[in-house]
Amino acid sequence: MIVGHDYCGFAQFARLPVGTTVTATTPRGTFTYGVYARHVAPGRGTPSHGLYWGDLTLQSCVGPDTGFSYLVRE
Repeated sequence: MIVGHDYCGFAQFARLPVGTTVTATTPRGTFTYGVYARHVAPGRGTPSHGLYWGDLTLQSCVGPDTGFSYLVRE
């Protein structure tokens, strides 16, 4: 999971359209993921139990709520 504050430039984490390809570079290599779903939970800082799905979850606030983009490794 990768989390970023919307007011720090990470609002796109929660708004990636399904089908978007994301490349992540880590110390272990470069990996490609595809967005397969999105979800918005009411409120900021909501309990996250059960909200992390797939191989990688990107999270950021969306207005007064918390948004998630779910990715699977390609």
